[in-house]
Amino acid sequence: MEQLGLPLLGRLEGPATAPSQLVCIAQTYREAVRLSWRLRRIHFATQRQLAAEAGLYAPHVSDYLAADDKPSRRSLPAEHIPAFESFVGHTLISQWLAARARLTVLEEIQATKAAA
Repeated sequence: MEQLGLPLLGRLEGPATAPSQLVCIAQTYREAVRLSWRLRRIHFATQRQLAAEAGLYAPHVSDYLAADDKPSRRSLPAEHIPAFESFVGHTLISQWLAARARLTVLEEIQATKAAA
């Protein structure tokens, strides 16, 4: 019996850098998180999958991504940004934070590398 050779599966790289034009769209942190989710690499991924793979509490994820900004809504905690970005496939949130901190281009590149 001859064994069939299977091609190696493609490897997904770590989170990519988001275009700066997209980073500028978000006015608030919550908008940056929602935009990041809308631009996720795997468009059919669900919030439940995000919670499972990023180590988030599933009921809180719907708060992080809710369209309204009611005061009762939770925001994505800072310690979960790297896992969230890894899941969505880009570093838009980190780039948004760096832009708000008014870091130099070199500092922003270093922050993006560190987030990857």
